[in-house]
Amino acid sequence: MVDEATRDRILKRTATLGIISNAAIAAVKVLIGFLSGSVAIMSDAANNASDMLSSIVTIMGFSLAKRKPTHTHPLGFGRMEYISALFVAFIVLFTGGAFFRTSIERIQDPSPVTVSLPMLLVLIITIAVKLGLWRINLGNGRKIDSEALSASGTDALSDALATSVTIVAAAISLLTPFPVDGWAGIAISIFIMFAGVRSVVGTVSAIVGERPSKETVKEIRSIIACHPPLSGGYDIQIHTYGPSRMIGTCNVEVPYDARGEEIFDAMTDAQVEIMDRMGIYFTFGMYAVNSDNPVVILMKQEVLKVLRTVSSSVISIHAFHVHMEDSRVHFDVVVDFSLTDYAAFRKKATEALTEAFPTYRFQFNIDPDYA
Repeated sequence: MVDEATRDRILKRTATLGIISNAAIAAVKVLIGFLSGSVAIMSDAANNASDMLSSIVTIMGFSLAKRKPTHTHPLGFGRMEYISALFVAFIVLFTGGAFFRTSIERIQDPSPVTVSLPMLLVLIITIAVKLGLWRINLGNGRKIDSEALSASGTDALSDALATSVTIVAAAISLLTPFPVDGWAGIAISIFIMFAGVRSVVGTVSAIVGERPSKETVKEIRSIIACHPPLSGGYDIQIHTYGPSRMIGTCNVEVPYDARGEEIFDAMTDAQVEIMDRMGIYFTFGMYAVNSDNPVVILMKQEVLKVLRTVSSSVISIHAFHVHMEDSRVHFDVVVDFSLTDYAAFRKKATEALTEAFPTYRFQFNIDPDYA
């Protein structure tokens, strides 16, 4: 995991490189577009200008995200990075839409395009620069977990493709009166808008909250398993307040006769290790289970079978505890998101369990498949 100072340095350095590179490319393309009369090249130049603005917004968003927590915002301002990335995506969409309209106008009222060989060579050089920015932004975005940099990297690749289309259109324009330039402008505008939509979807998904990856869940559970008497790792939820601030909750199983101090020490050690290795501050909930009892083990297996006959949405059960003194059974049942009527499921499941085990009383929670 990259520390905050390193993350700060990488993001600012990468964004600054983007500002300088896109400013130079935009200036060159504006000049070429003006001299040649190509709306495709001008739209490509505007896209590069919007990329420069995007890099500026990225730095501003990152600076705001670094503000210290306050009384009204105790978890900090880390999500400002996501908001800045969303703003960047809307800039890209607006640019694409504006030049889509301009390109249609050029098709309706075509103008001559004059592009010299030196101009084409300069455009080829800008493609190489954009491919370099693509690799740098995407690599650093993944390294420091920055949605904004990753989006900029994807956008740089789209720009390289768009410029390639521009070059082809400019070359063809020398050979035919057909309004190739306008159609190329439309193609480039679609490239730009597609990149914008993809950035919006990815950023909104991060803001709304995403399911933790299988690798993340596996690592959390492996750490928990290294700290007996803890076991399992259920109902895992991870809430992100920016890439550098994550808070998680998780329920674990412990033997019903384990000492409180022993459980507390294990939870503390697991909490510290997860924080050190993954940068996630975890809070644990606890289930007391008597899963070492052969009768309980067999009963848990049979209960799961009964539940699966009630609904195919049932995935698993955990926190299974049979209270021998009063024949009461408590557990949680995990269901997938195809189950929508929890009340009907609870009623049917209770009836089926009571029929299968008439001498027992059942209490259970229904958990969505969080992880």
